[in-house]
Amino acid sequence: MGFFAAKRWGNAQGELCSELSINPSYFASSRIIEVFQTLVHEMVHAWQFHFGLPSEGHYHNKEWAQKMMDIGLMPSDTGEPGGAIVGRNMSDFIMKQGAFMQAANELLDDKTFNLRWVDRLALPKLHEPIIVDNPAFKPNSQVEHCAHASDIINADVISLRDEAQFASYASQREGFSSMPDFLIPEVAKRQTRSKYVCPRCSTKIYGKASLNVICGDCELPFIKE
Repeated sequence: MGFFAAKRWGNAQGELCSELSINPSYFASSRIIEVFQTLVHEMVHAWQFHFGLPSEGHYHNKEWAQKMMDIGLMPSDTGEPGGAIVGRNMSDFIMKQGAFMQAANELLDDKTFNLRWVDRLALPKLHEPIIVDNPAFKPNSQVEHCAHASDIINADVISLRDEAQFASYASQREGFSSMPDFLIPEVAKRQTRSKYVCPRCSTKIYGKASLNVICGDCELPFIKE
């Protein structure tokens, strides 16, 4: 959906300029907040190139992951809680209390803002974005400690595709809706992990659909939701 290319452009005077790109072929099958998410993901790559120490190739390292978490996007190779925070192919999920969500809400509240044109030959949606309702992190929190902390793993996960769960929130946030339906081909939902809950202590875990586990504290099997 996007990329950052360091020093890709140059002119006759020898000046160099980097490129930050998002692909308009995905706009018609995406929500506006997904466009924001892609743009900010690439902006963090630009920040790291100018002010940090990026790794070779397309590897997303811990410095990049830390900056992502600091601004309210938790890196995850699955796009969900519990995924790896570093690697070559990296997604992220939205932390509801983070700076990204706050900035997105402010922009969506601006009635003059809109994506006025989209590519009608839309590419299929890559994945469904999710928002994780977690407590706000303390200043200087380390990404490696937070990414797999219990309050993230067990936090409520809001899938933007789950209309029943998201209806009340979506009615207030029109900017989360997709582009007009006539532009958007129907795409299959990404295969995601299933959610399991202990019936006694309400601890939540995520895993494959065939998972069969028992809560170590309550000695009861987790129930798939």
